[in-house]
Amino acid sequence: MKSIVKFIVCLSLLFSIGAHGQSQQKIEMKIDEIGNAKISVSMTMNAQQWQLWNSNYGNNQSALKRDMERSMPAYFLDDFKLEKDDMNRSFSLSLNAYGVCEINKRGKWIVDTDQKDAQLTELTETKYMLVSSPPEYGGQLQQTFIIELPENAKKIKTEKNAYGKSVFEFDMDPPSSGFNLMRWAGILLIVVGGGWAGKTIVKT
Repeated sequence: MKSIVKFIVCLSLLFSIGAHGQSQQKIEMKIDEIGNAKISVSMTMNAQQWQLWNSNYGNNQSALKRDMERSMPAYFLDDFKLEKDDMNRSFSLSLNAYGVCEINKRGKWIVDTDQKDAQLTELTETKYMLVSSPPEYGGQLQQTFIIELPENAKKIKTEKNAYGKSVFEFDMDPPSSGFNLMRWAGILLIVVGGGWAGKTIVKT
């Protein structure tokens, strides 16, 4: 099963592990009615971290996009937008991720946190906060997640999966086949359309 936290931890490649001192990263994920998500990541760094991050990704957005796509092959990502604030040594990144949550065999929508006994704080009926410190970074990085489920999600509850990890489970009307068809048609247009346009230009 795809995991929302594994997905976001992959975004932590934005953080240069070689730098010392704890940093905080805020991640907001808004899931729509067909299981896709709009992701926003923001972070402020110290001088050393900012220098390392800039040398790896800040000054090379194509490398950032490429490495994120390689790290998350299970997801289709698009609409990358990166904004930097050199004076305050901070950045904000936004992107779209498709297929973040799934429908199980019982027809329930599932969002996997990949954490045992996740400490979730309910902010509203459909919005939750989760604070995590990935062990991969030795306590140097603290992440605050804001997870917003669709407005039409019903009977939201947290359960444990077969591995004892916390998952969101909720009811929601499945997307219509027509909408899905249009959605995938749009994705194919993005993927195939570029090559088609290129051939057209060559022929012209």
